[in-house]
Amino acid sequence: MVVEDRRKASTRLTGLQAVIAGAFSLLAVSFWVLQVVQHQQYNEMAENNHQRTLALRAPRGLVFDRDGRVMVENRHSYSISIVREHTKDLPRTIRILAQVLGLEESGVKSIVDRHRREPTYRPITIIQDASLAQVAAVVARRLDSELPDVVVEQVPTRRYPDTMGAHLFGYVSEVSDAQVAENNGLKSGDLTGQSGIEKVYNSYLIGEDGARRVVVNSVGREIRTLEEAPPTEGKRLQLTIDLDVQKAIEDAFKAADEGGIANAGAAVVLDPRTGEVLGYTSRPAFDPNAFAAGIDKQAWRRSISTT
Repeated sequence: MVVEDRRKASTRLTGLQAVIAGAFSLLAVSFWVLQVVQHQQYNEMAENNHQRTLALRAPRGLVFDRDGRVMVENRHSYSISIVREHTKDLPRTIRILAQVLGLEESGVKSIVDRHRREPTYRPITIIQDASLAQVAAVVARRLDSELPDVVVEQVPTRRYPDTMGAHLFGYVSEVSDAQVAENNGLKSGDLTGQSGIEKVYNSYLIGEDGARRVVVNSVGREIRTLEEAPPTEGKRLQLTIDLDVQKAIEDAFKAADEGGIANAGAAVVLDPRTGEVLGYTSRPAFDPNAFAAGIDKQAWRRSISTT
């Protein structure tokens, strides 16, 4: 009887050992599958949770005079934007960013509110042409993990020859809600021609934006670039305008204004043989660079009062 009981206990113990061994073997196989077989899949999933797609703004096409001299070109500038997809406390971000940039909190909030219906992954541009001091202040705060949802990007910005030919060239600025609603391929945040040559030939001058997909860490810092599709510059435009003739007209109006003779008027110089426009100006003028860089309310009022 005792021997039989021992045999049963031994059998049960052997069975229990087999079950435990089987369980550990199953766990070992599962860990091996997760860490070796499916490593790439889970690694990509982890990266996807920390990926960010950044738009690369395409530079607009250059504008030349009849002899190939550049009249309107592009320059590098920095934009500062909020990416709501990566924010945990948007009101806090707005408050800190306004303090860092030296702006009114209500003004930053109004910009964000205007774009709330847009996809959260699309950056909301707060400043189009930030100063180096503003860029440095934001970057320093991002390193301290205070503004991980704020991005600083280098973007091309239009450069005009001061007020020369202002009404001729026109200007570019951020697309309006009405223009986006027209569904002509523009999206909020895009820059588009609003008057003059810039508006008439906008579809010709505008380029095709690119994109860059990067991996960021928990504080929004870029770790590496996964892939990049470079932007395509817009087509170049050559006018019949003669730069020397245009400057002569502008200088004549400037001299008349300084001499108290006249501060308003317009002039057009044509080639009588072909009818080509060699020069065109209208006074009072404005500085289109102010619009390209993002004009504020005070500058807008000054521009309206002078034109």
